Amino acid sequence: MKEKDQLAALLPPETIPYAERMNMPYLGYHLLRETLTSTLLGDSENHILYWIGKNMGRQIPIQSATGPIMPFIRLGLGQLDVVEETGQKIVYSLNHSIFSYQSIERLGCSLSFEAGIIAGMIEQWKEREAFSKIEMESSSDIRISVQVAS
Repeated sequence: MKEKDQLAALLPPETIPYAERMNMPYLGYHLLRETLTSTLLGDSENHILYWIGKNMGRQIPIQSATGPIMPFIRLGLGQLDVVEETGQKIVYSLNHSIFSYQSIERLGCSLSFEAGIIAGMIEQWKEREAFSKIEMESSSDIRISVQVAS
């Protein structure tokens, strides 16, 4: 029996393999993330991106703390690694080559989307409310900490 694609709830399943084989410039995606969301959402950008991300994340089935790693790679959101996992808390590190070209302030806002996706995935997996928080020392040291309600 063929396993259902994790991203099938977010995108038409028949387009996923085709889109993954495409080789496109990253500039358009970066423009949407940096300019459009900032202009369109204004001061509410980080809250709205977190909410949208969390809603999307709930639709991506995972079975473990490492579950978000492949969807992040496939969606071009960056390299995600589990740094720490305890009963109620999971800490991830997130890296992407574009991060070094963005200001810390901008990253803190735009990465709310990624933080929301992770919180939504964990919430769906654990079947309990989850919240995530971005912690940044620099653009090369980004951690997303997820706290699961008891």
